[in-house]
Amino acid sequence: MEQTYENCFVCGVKNPIGLKMNFSYNKEIAIASFKLSDSYEGYTDIIHGGIVAAVLDEAMAKAILHKNITAVTVNLNVDYKKPLKPHNIYIVEGSISAVRKKIILAQASIFDGNTVYANATARFFIRE
Repeated sequence: MEQTYENCFVCGVKNPIGLKMNFSYNKEIAIASFKLSDSYEGYTDIIHGGIVAAVLDEAMAKAILHKNITAVTVNLNVDYKKPLKPHNIYIVEGSISAVRKKIILAQASIFDGNTVYANATARFFIRE
């Protein structure tokens, strides 16, 4: 059974300033639909890049947790394609690309319909 982290900034249901995102799974892919308020802006009418990175990181972590593996992010690379706007609905998907001993490679994307807003790849270290 997958562990929950109630105070997690992205998915924690008890974090008063968190995003409270709810992930589901399609086979090995972690998926969430989300909408962010203007409280998470950097520039006016643009969601802060750090928040976008956190959402991508969480999607990859959820794909890993779905396999009953606990891992921490070692390296995160984000490719920002288009700015996310407050109050729009987006989808994030994360999945595992490869497992190499104690390292997991993962990928994630944020999109709406046909438009990709950001992609990420990451390396995670498996905790014991």
